[in-house]
Amino acid sequence: MTALTRRRLLQSGIGAGAGLVLWQFGNRQVWAAAGLAGTLDPAGIEKYRAPLVIPPAMPRTRRIIRPGAKPIDYYEIAVRQFRQQILPPGLPATTVWSYGSVNHAGSFNYPAFTIEAKWRAPVRVKWINQLIDKNGNYLPHLLPIDQTLHWANPPGGPGGTDSHGNDQRQYTGPVPIVTHLHGGHSTEFSDGFAEAWYLPAAGNVPEGFATVGSHYGDFQAKAEAALGQSWTPGSAVFQYDNDQAAATIWYHDHTLGMTRSNVYAGPAGFYLLRGGPGDGVRGTLPGPAPALGDPPGLRYYEIPLAIQDRSFNDDGSLFYPNSRAFFERLEPSQLQIPFIPDPACGGPSDISPIWNPEFFGDTIVVNGKTWPFLEVEQRRYRFRFLNGCNARFLLLQMSNKLPFWQIGAEGGFLPAPIELTRLLIGPRSGPT
Repeated sequence: MTALTRRRLLQSGIGAGAGLVLWQFGNRQVWAAAGLAGTLDPAGIEKYRAPLVIPPAMPRTRRIIRPGAKPIDYYEIAVRQFRQQILPPGLPATTVWSYGSVNHAGSFNYPAFTIEAKWRAPVRVKWINQLIDKNGNYLPHLLPIDQTLHWANPPGGPGGTDSHGNDQRQYTGPVPIVTHLHGGHSTEFSDGFAEAWYLPAAGNVPEGFATVGSHYGDFQAKAEAALGQSWTPGSAVFQYDNDQAAATIWYHDHTLGMTRSNVYAGPAGFYLLRGGPGDGVRGTLPGPAPALGDPPGLRYYEIPLAIQDRSFNDDGSLFYPNSRAFFERLEPSQLQIPFIPDPACGGPSDISPIWNPEFFGDTIVVNGKTWPFLEVEQRRYRFRFLNGCNARFLLLQMSNKLPFWQIGAEGGFLPAPIELTRLLIGPRSGPT
């Protein structure tokens, strides 16, 4: 990135660029009163109060040493529920989910810490679903979940999972999780298939519920044979060989029919792959980036930025629509749609009562803070952007129209840098 004339890049650049594409409700107070918008008005959220959080490197559990083979970086990473100050100081904290190392206190953060990987250096992760309370009982979802979709469907029981449900009420049972490395080259059993989900090993899973998805057992057998490590209830063990070009990758939940809701609740993090034939950059890129063992106060010049849109309620909780009325721009009492399942409609309906085709939040969150700022020097920086929104495209630019250079995309480095003054990024993707 070029030398900057102002220090607050995120205040003047990303905040302004992202704001160009915000969806505005015609009468926000009416929509909030009807339950179709978060009760916390984004106009009342003060911008640029909190400094940008730069996610540290995810701490390893250990290294697996094998005779005659490369060491394997081994992680045990769980999804948990906790509270975090996402809104500015003085406003309530927000209950979220995210990943962290079960072996390292304080590593649970939204977004998750970054997994640092090297070309052809394997990484193995035991992904654990710990969405349980202190008594070992499952925690319900933070957001409304539609059971009439083609979804994981734990209430369907063994043999009835990964299918349409028939209950129009919001799902309140244990939450299925499976992690996908977005952009990573993975073996079949380590891909994080949407139908390979698993519930937490909770003590109160309702009788008759399926605890795993329809593909979980097959992939468990293949993984245990290939890796020699057993899967335990409420978890899965995946290995990434990192045999692809250097790239900005990210990991997130991938459960069938719930990805949008689970990721909105928080579980996502960067996975940065370095080295190899795709890393043939001439010259020196700005750095350092966060790494294990960094001393406190170290300044970083390579910074990942996860940009997401969210909406909030007055109590700090995340808002997500609980009715198709949100998309139709109607009050719930005005809906005249025959929803799944409704035999009175004269034939099968394909419209679900809770699910919405798209959602746009009214507040921009970067690295887990609403409209943060970053104090920068007049020098070059390397930013790794991720559009982690459900549906929103982001158009980013400097408020002073200074140019910058794009050097990579989701698949790795570009053949040559491209000078730009505006950058358009689609949902759930981003350039290096």
